[in-house]
Amino acid sequence: MKRKRTFFAVGILSAAVLGTGTWMFVESVSSQLWQNSIHTITESTHQGANALNIQFETDFDGLEIVWEKIADAAPDELAGLLDLYNVVEPDAMMYFRNAGIVRQNVKPDETVAQFLEQTESERGILDAHTSSVTKETVFNIYMRVSFDEGTEGYLVKEYRTAEIADQFTLTFYNNTGFSYLVNRSGDIMVRPGHRNSNMPEANLLDMVSGQGNDEEEIGQFRQELKDMGSGWAVFQYNGTGMVFCYEPLRADSEWLLVSIIPEDVIQEEADSILRQTLFFSGTAIALILLVLGFFYGIKMRENKKHTQELQKAFEAADMASEAKGRFLMNMSHDIRTPLNGIIGMTAIAQEHMEDHERIEDCLNKIKTSGIQLLSLVNDVFDMTQIENGKILLKEEAFCLSGLFEDVTALMRPQALEAGLELTVASVELTNEWAEGDPLRIRQIFINIISNAVKYTEKGGHIDLALVQDQEENPKEGYGNFRFTCADTGIGMEPEFLGRMFEPFERHRNTTASKIAGTGVGLTITKGLLDLMGGTVTARSEPGKGSVFTVAFCLKTCEAVKEEPKDLEEMVLPDIREQEAAVDYGQKHILLVEDNELNMEIAEELIGITGVQIEKAVDGLKAVEMFASSPCGYYDLIFMDIQMPVMDGYEATRRIRGMDREDAGSLPIFAMSANAFAEDVENSLLAGMNGHIAKPIDLDSIEKVLVQYLK
Repeated sequence: MKRKRTFFAVGILSAAVLGTGTWMFVESVSSQLWQNSIHTITESTHQGANALNIQFETDFDGLEIVWEKIADAAPDELAGLLDLYNVVEPDAMMYFRNAGIVRQNVKPDETVAQFLEQTESERGILDAHTSSVTKETVFNIYMRVSFDEGTEGYLVKEYRTAEIADQFTLTFYNNTGFSYLVNRSGDIMVRPGHRNSNMPEANLLDMVSGQGNDEEEIGQFRQELKDMGSGWAVFQYNGTGMVFCYEPLRADSEWLLVSIIPEDVIQEEADSILRQTLFFSGTAIALILLVLGFFYGIKMRENKKHTQELQKAFEAADMASEAKGRFLMNMSHDIRTPLNGIIGMTAIAQEHMEDHERIEDCLNKIKTSGIQLLSLVNDVFDMTQIENGKILLKEEAFCLSGLFEDVTALMRPQALEAGLELTVASVELTNEWAEGDPLRIRQIFINIISNAVKYTEKGGHIDLALVQDQEENPKEGYGNFRFTCADTGIGMEPEFLGRMFEPFERHRNTTASKIAGTGVGLTITKGLLDLMGGTVTARSEPGKGSVFTVAFCLKTCEAVKEEPKDLEEMVLPDIREQEAAVDYGQKHILLVEDNELNMEIAEELIGITGVQIEKAVDGLKAVEMFASSPCGYYDLIFMDIQMPVMDGYEATRRIRGMDREDAGSLPIFAMSANAFAEDVENSLLAGMNGHIAKPIDLDSIEKVLVQYLK
């Protein structure tokens, strides 16, 4: 009996200890979840305030730019200049004391005018109000300016509160909590447009007053708003606890961003997480005990299998990390090699300024190294575009057999230089003409063949073949094609075959094998074939070579007369001879470039032709120079894209939109480091005639001059 009582007492004590521990655990976790939720809301509010700060500071900088441009303008010139700079800073207006607004066809907002008559601030934000012009709820930023003759005024930018609400107000917990912009007095300046956020009160302090809240806490909250403080507080509103998280704005404003979320919503989320945690923890413990009790052996085998899977995952992660590390090492070597050639040959040329033959040899080697460096960069950019889904395949008719012959003719000298025999099987295609992207198909063939040349030792041979499968394609009017490249190179181990198409993977590193490249050629090839719906496979054995097979499907078509597709593909008979027969001395070119070094290079290369060059350092200056020139004065414009004040796209649109005879016919060419397909398309959409990618190629410049200035 005594033993039973002891056992019972121990059981009760154990249960009490377990219950107390569980209760303490639940309380601790619940409190931590609550604090984490508050921290998340506070941080979101802080980020929202930062976004607004950045917007306002950017707009103040925009007003500064406008002021720099109009500071020396005469009063009768202001309206026109402000309309011009409206492109840089939309909704920017000028108010003079006692004179209202200077802007054509726009009335002044009376509230703004009255405020600016009374304020002594240099700059700031005017509270939200109903515009006397548009009858919309708006607010404004303003900056005081002074003209040399003593006239004072304000540059003002207007915001519609509805637009700001859409861009910057935050929502929380399924549209049950929202953020508001308020001033130091608690007046709501901007509120969200969602129906759940439409509180009748216009002031936060009115919300919490008369609701049974502690007056001392309300006073502290009022003082926090007045002092532009940050933090959070809980108040009752209509019988519900509400969490107020507040963060001040900077940018010369006296506003704060305040997030208001029902307390029970936050608590419910914390309780839900806690319930799920306890449920899953309890279920997991029960399952673990059940498995340990009845299926110990099975569990051990499962644990072992799980451990093996984790090990494989860790190994895969390590391999990916090692691949990136090798890529960085190889890229460091491969980029430094041509850079060393460029820098080294430059130094040698500087030491032999009187030896023209030596200088010419150095310049040729510098150019070769630059082309090699550009090829490395292009490979990495191609892979990035494929990963981001930004490559768009063209659909145009081309001769597939002719393309294949061009590729083999291009690669044969490389193979011979490497001491290899290149054999091409007879090409017999049922359909020689097809529709697709010939540039990308050419890139696929060249990548595969280049790989074979790199990894085949001297004395080896490479066999190429292009055939059309005789089986009919299920899609009517389409044909199945197969390209094969077999080499007697070093081959690959089976474990490498499984990851050879992954980014940055290379069979041998650059420094060990003396084989240059980024290690993304096969990745680019596979990515392009994936876009085309094709495949690439490989068979290989170490020391016995490799066989790559590319299979793809193209829509077949009748033979068409080949014509140049763009300026780069035009075959011009001896451009320099044509150019020599043309006198460019009376031709005027406008060169638009913001970078001094790029301007110097372009001016020198284009100036070789004898053409007269005028320069502009940004798009706006180019627009002004064209607008002030006589009709037909400029014969050609080379336009950079990324420039301050106004970019090349907008400058081109402005020129094309002018009401003068030469605005639509003047040749305008982009000359930019933005070299992706989408950049070329954007240039054409802006109204340009073509696109020349940097680094500038003199032949490309000469083709343009021959075509448009002859």
